[in-house]
Amino acid sequence: MKLIFIDNNPLIVKCWKHHYQVLSNIYKEYNFQCHHNIKFSFYNHTIEHMVQTYKFNTGKTSIVTPANSLNYMGGGFDLHLLNAILLGTNQTFKHLENIIQNYQLQRFQGYLVPNQIYKINLTDLSEFDYTSSIVYKNWNLTEIIEIPTMVVPEKIHSISHLFDSIWNLMSNINFEKGNILVLPGIGTGYGNLNEYESTKIMLFAIFLYNLSFTIEEKPSRLDQLKKSLLILFFFNKDYRKLENHNDIEELETYVISDYGQNLNLVNGTVMELEQVFKCIRW
Repeated sequence: MKLIFIDNNPLIVKCWKHHYQVLSNIYKEYNFQCHHNIKFSFYNHTIEHMVQTYKFNTGKTSIVTPANSLNYMGGGFDLHLLNAILLGTNQTFKHLENIIQNYQLQRFQGYLVPNQIYKINLTDLSEFDYTSSIVYKNWNLTEIIEIPTMVVPEKIHSISHLFDSIWNLMSNINFEKGNILVLPGIGTGYGNLNEYESTKIMLFAIFLYNLSFTIEEKPSRLDQLKKSLLILFFFNKDYRKLENHNDIEELETYVISDYGQNLNLVNGTVMELEQVFKCIRW
């Protein structure tokens, strides 16, 4: 499977590439394995430019867009995505927006819950002939995946929401060889997230979801808890708040390293990736 990251902000693309390299080096250092063979590409372009210039039609393509709970799409990446999908057609932006909005709000009773996954199979949109679009011809686009990051366009107050959104996304995609998933930068516009932190959260969620401790055997409960604790340390969450003495003793004996047990956590911040992995017993 290919993950294609697209943004017209060069800083976001630079940060994606940086975090990708850091995580790749960590995988090599700890000899981690992957559940799925994923190839990453990063592009500093608008989605409209990409659709007309590049061809990714080896398999089915899905595109992620942030959206909002009312499914209006008149701003941010939503707007650029619809304009890109309309290329090659004779339909208007508002007509397509209304089709998608009606389709989603009818299915989910008028409200899209933030940080959840809402797929749109373009074959279900009978009022829109997507097969005439350039994005279908060049990318074989068959699916839009909406992840509302906010109810209405506003600042995102919890950075962990972005992580949860990407984790949910990874739980709901088809990793079949040849398929393509296109992702924009998320949360740095209306959400007002820092580019360095938001891109780190996105890549960390994807790499960690795909992390496998063993190829032949099913991971143990403690193996999976190592993932859980990596997430807690990443967000500087104190595992001791679990309070149950036996649970804490188990974690400190089998999962958390001496380094992690003695670390001073800084609430409300995101830990650097190299530091996170030192917190676990390997």
